[in-house]
Amino acid sequence: MVERSGPHGLSSQMERTRSAIVAAARDLADTGAEITMPKVAAGARVSEATAYRYFPDLLSLLRAAVMSEDLVAVLRSATRSDDPVERIGQAAEILGRAVLRRQGAVRVVVASTIAKPSTAKDRPAHRFGLIEHALAPWIERSGSAGRSDVEQLVRGLALVISAESLFALIDLCDLAPDDAIAGLVTTARQMTAAAVAAAVATPAAD
Repeated sequence: MVERSGPHGLSSQMERTRSAIVAAARDLADTGAEITMPKVAAGARVSEATAYRYFPDLLSLLRAAVMSEDLVAVLRSATRSDDPVERIGQAAEILGRAVLRRQGAVRVVVASTIAKPSTAKDRPAHRFGLIEHALAPWIERSGSAGRSDVEQLVRGLALVISAESLFALIDLCDLAPDDAIAGLVTTARQMTAAAVAAAVATPAAD
């Protein structure tokens, strides 16, 4: 009997193997532990060579396993306020918690894209979606006159609301994870409050 192909054009057995590898990567990521292909292969009960036949590198495996979470939907369900300062604080908290929950996987992704910048486009860029959604009500009220200021704020916030900043606070500043997230939240709120205040002080010309 000929086995039917799965959604990836694989036979049923190959699809089961691929699913086992993805599930093992997801389970390992959820522990927050360091992720390596040998560990994933062991969790999936396949050889490392088999794992590499399905995924040429860890980055491609992590894209399939753990990098598709919709953090904007989390923010949308968490906030009822139109206050940009409050909303950006929630965005920073959500991203920080998501990074900590799967920090082993996130560290692999960050390291991979630093070592090979051409792969940076494969990162999910959750931060930008979160920041833009958090600021959306304020941007709509502000109109197009201050668009350059908004873009500058988004770029500045992207440096703060990020895995890299969280890891710097934990690894280099020796902060506890909760304190590191609190630092991201405080800085993001301060930056946003300053931008909102500046916009109020300098109304758009008619």
